Amino acid sequence: MRQSLHMNDVYSNYITRVSLVIAPFFLFGLINGVYNGALATASPWLFWLLDVLGWLVLPSTILYYIYRYYGIGIRDYGLTKLTTPYQRREIFNWSFLATFILSIYYFAFGWLAWEFIAAPTTSFSYGGMVPEGDARYVAIFYLAITAAVFEEIFFRGLIWRLVYSSATPYNKAVVYIAISSILFGLVHWENGIPEVLAAMIFGIVACILYLRLRNLLPLIFAHFVIDMVNFW
Repeated sequence: MRQSLHMNDVYSNYITRVSLVIAPFFLFGLINGVYNGALATASPWLFWLLDVLGWLVLPSTILYYIYRYYGIGIRDYGLTKLTTPYQRREIFNWSFLATFILSIYYFAFGWLAWEFIAAPTTSFSYGGMVPEGDARYVAIFYLAITAAVFEEIFFRGLIWRLVYSSATPYNKAVVYIAISSILFGLVHWENGIPEVLAAMIFGIVACILYLRLRNLLPLIFAHFVIDMVNFW
């Protein structure tokens, strides 16, 4: 019994420490909506600088840190190596299926939310920050790939890792879906309540797919395609 209690304390301490390490990424996703609109108008170059620091440098640093000090690598949050033709074919097929499923839920529910919820149109959008000319394609790719990779890793892969490692007395799949989808919806608050709800629906379906696949690659692909459409 004492050994069991000790192990619970170890896991609890581990989960708390890792959660605190990855928290800055979530906090940045919540806070940047406060200043994005004003900064985009006042100083676009500073907007892009902070965006790169927050959506590329910060999450990359966090992932390196948790690998270096906690041993959590890419396989632990769902980026497993595909070693056989069957695995590659299955992930390839699931990537297109996930894109179709998530697109239907996200765009359909987003449209319904904007139709039936009285919400003001927001003055800021990432799509509106995309420049003209050749830089347009670079900006769109950057916005889509950083959101797809890091949001799926942090909101889907790492949250499942923490919930799965916890000693929660509740159904871990339900706890995971609730935490992941709510947090994912909240970081889209600056786009209005309809977008928050659409992101939550996206998050719920993405979590269900992840629990089925235990691989983030199809979700990253689907997320990337949907964001490419949004930012285009």
